[in-house]
Amino acid sequence: MKKDLLSVSDLSREEIEQLIGQALRMKQKGVQALLSGKTLALLFEKPSLRTRVSFDLAIHQLGGHAIYLSPDEVGLGRREAIPDVARVLSRYVDGIAARTFSHQTLLILAEHSSVPVINALSDLEHPCQVLSDLLTIYEKKGRLAGLTLAFIGDGNNVAHSLLLAASLTGMNFCIASPPGYEIKKEVLNQSRELAASSGSQIELTAEPGEAAKEADIV
Repeated sequence: MKKDLLSVSDLSREEIEQLIGQALRMKQKGVQALLSGKTLALLFEKPSLRTRVSFDLAIHQLGGHAIYLSPDEVGLGRREAIPDVARVLSRYVDGIAARTFSHQTLLILAEHSSVPVINALSDLEHPCQVLSDLLTIYEKKGRLAGLTLAFIGDGNNVAHSLLLAASLTGMNFCIASPPGYEIKKEVLNQSRELAASSGSQIELTAEPGEAAKEADIV
């Protein structure tokens, strides 16, 4: 059965820890060709520098191959219906990394695709960036649980994924956002449910200094 990564919350705490451990081993001992012969479609509605280079280079280093599909080539949801794009690509490639304006587009792609779909950014979340953030935090601090992470800025896609990741891994999370730009209520409610199991504490404020006061990471 295929496994999509549309949200950080698609992973368990144990799976996040396994990913971090695997990444650390690869950095220390070198990358193995674990995806030899595999092809990843990079389906991007939005242009990108870091995300495109990261995915393209990663699949190459793991022994696979990437195909970049620009907005003009596909016309996702305009020239080509989203379900049709998912079904067609599933016949050719082994996975789809999609960078979309709307998270709903990702949900439709995943519903109609028979290969895994990875969220390379949507308006709701940016899980892959946050997984790399967790790796860096672990490298610098030696742990995740019990640390306090402060985020200062809009309650945007990165903030959503950081909040969910912190709630899953036992990190405390404090966000300082201007009034009217807070975390989405549904993400906050989901994070509070996860935090109840992991022991995370979640705080919201409008004052940057208050958020950063006792933070281990900002």
